Amino acid sequence: MRLWTVQHRAVLASLEDTGELVGSWDRIMVRNYRACYEEIVAEMARRGLDTGGRPPVWAWAGPDTRDDAVALTADLLLCPRTPEEYARYVVLDLDVPDEAVLLSSYGRWNDFMEAVVMGEGSPRMDWSIGREEPGGVQACLARVAAGWVLGARPLEPYGLAR
Repeated sequence: MRLWTVQHRAVLASLEDTGELVGSWDRIMVRNYRACYEEIVAEMARRGLDTGGRPPVWAWAGPDTRDDAVALTADLLLCPRTPEEYARYVVLDLDVPDEAVLLSSYGRWNDFMEAVVMGEGSPRMDWSIGREEPGGVQACLARVAAGWVLGARPLEPYGLAR
């Protein structure tokens, strides 16, 4: 399955040194999201994807198209503002075995996170994926093996992508 992910540039060295990239609770940027991430780790375990108790590595369904669709999604998630901030990140184009991926609706994931963090609504995640997902389809991986990486490139700002 083709996926893409945006990661800190340092993961390239990690992939080379250890042969894989795994999640880390220390890298969760918003601490009160941990309960939400623990639920996705539990769902992954129910589906036979062992994260070793770590949070997943997040990716997006589809190949790295090297265009504004990828750039806009990355901009919305990371909010880089300066060339130096963009330079911190790389886009990895991946080819991952289907059985190593948990796909879910990004829109429903955000609804679930809001319910958990704000204490409003049902704190149950709807794992279904509709034919059309306005927010996109996200992919969670227990790890990214170096052999799954088809390419890496610098993150480019929205409007400047090729």
